[in-house]
Amino acid sequence: MRNVAGFALTISAAFLAVVAIMLNAPALFYMGTAMFATIGACHLQAWLSVRGLRFERIAPPSARVGDFVTVEIVVWSERRVRRPLIMIKDDLPPRLLLSDRTPSLPIAPEEDLAIRTQYGFRPLKRGKYRWSGVTVEGTDALGLVSKTRAYPTASAEITILPRPIPVAVELPAAAGWGISEAESGQTRGAGLEPRGVRAYAPGDSLRHVHWRSSAKTGQLLVKEFEAGTHAAAGFIIQRKRGAEIGTQAFTSLEAMCGHAVFLAESFLAKGARVEFPSLESSSSRSAAHERVNEIYETLAAVQADSDMDVSAEAMSVMGTLPPGSVLFVLVAVADPNLPEAIVQLSGRNLRVIPLLYDANAYVGKSKTRIATATEPAYIGKLQDAGGSPIIMPSEVNQ
Repeated sequence: MRNVAGFALTISAAFLAVVAIMLNAPALFYMGTAMFATIGACHLQAWLSVRGLRFERIAPPSARVGDFVTVEIVVWSERRVRRPLIMIKDDLPPRLLLSDRTPSLPIAPEEDLAIRTQYGFRPLKRGKYRWSGVTVEGTDALGLVSKTRAYPTASAEITILPRPIPVAVELPAAAGWGISEAESGQTRGAGLEPRGVRAYAPGDSLRHVHWRSSAKTGQLLVKEFEAGTHAAAGFIIQRKRGAEIGTQAFTSLEAMCGHAVFLAESFLAKGARVEFPSLESSSSRSAAHERVNEIYETLAAVQADSDMDVSAEAMSVMGTLPPGSVLFVLVAVADPNLPEAIVQLSGRNLRVIPLLYDANAYVGKSKTRIATATEPAYIGKLQDAGGSPIIMPSEVNQ
């Protein structure tokens, strides 16, 4: 609308000037000249409003999918000019899928005075995102002319963590050497080996309070012990190129990461050991609450960029998991070599539970049909090999 108003005013001024010349009317000529001068002043003021600015961006280091993220931008004016209100648009990366983006509040920067504005959005997909640069739009005091200018800024980075997607999958009660206590939820803190300290939670015994750490931090902390069980779970996620089915935020890989982080958090809360051996370079010995954060960070970076089939990934971690572990293999596109891999893994005393996704549920309106892992014949092969397949829900809850 501003451009339309400015254009209309320019046409009107030109028309008055032409009519003034044709009619030899000085009054009309002076009026047209005044209008031209006004338009020129508006252009100059709009041009100055977006010059001589400096920016700092304050973004949170991480957020979960679906959470509302607020980014703050601090603006300084490097020139002693009185500016009308300006709008700032952050140059977010195009691959960052988002919704509910709010515009930044209009501001009028002044010299040597930090002015703050902010905007927000909801991220829809996991990942690590880096961006820089802002675009500034300014107008004249009358709002007739607008000018824009791009500014470079220091890079910002945010990690969008997966949102847990609840699913009813249990860690087998007999996982590990002997009977697992994971189902009881009493394993964490029941052993003899100290594992670390954590914040006090209702129900914790006062006998386990770590008084020295509590005195230093001013927060009640309790000792956390190794679980009195050998229950262990590993996760292998299908991430071969071309195996991620779907578009935007509704893909099989997004569902896998959401389910995996939910199950991992659930198993850790019950005292089990949880590993992602193909995604992590070494086994973690972190306390449970720290381990949960590690898993979120790990799964945020997962992309379908591997050259290995899921069966080859499962075989490659055969020696990294302790005997008696349960290995969950998340598969959407049928891997013909997975049944043989299950046979060999079972021979190493690893129980394999394939978590199967219907790849065709993520295809959308496309008529393309994929060799989905939920085909009855493929499920039968997995069962014959010794696996215990579970068909997973296809809905991606954002």
